[in-house]
Amino acid sequence: MKPSVSRIQVRHWGLVVAIGLLAWGSGAFGVGGTLLGGFAAWGSLASFAGIFHAAVIQHRPRLAIPLLSAKLLALLGLTWFAFTARRHPDPIGFVLGVSCLPLAAVWEALRVRESE
Repeated sequence: MKPSVSRIQVRHWGLVVAIGLLAWGSGAFGVGGTLLGGFAAWGSLASFAGIFHAAVIQHRPRLAIPLLSAKLLALLGLTWFAFTARRHPDPIGFVLGVSCLPLAAVWEALRVRESE
């Protein structure tokens, strides 16, 4: 079995929902921050997948640098806006939401390794 970005995204969202439910049930950290962190990580992964497809699969490597720069500026701008707004998300929830993506990637890597 080959690694799959779509399976990583499904696992990522499963983890975000699970941690969001934990946040909602416990009240220890914010659900909104968890969801915002999950969306930030998902947006990063989705944009990397799109840039990879445009630059490598479609053989247009000159697009890679401008697209990566635009992605970085967009994510930095959105993160800055989120944390400077009057009501900013819970930082612990945000970090937990972002952390779901590396966990999902490791989960996918272990699953692929087991199937070989």
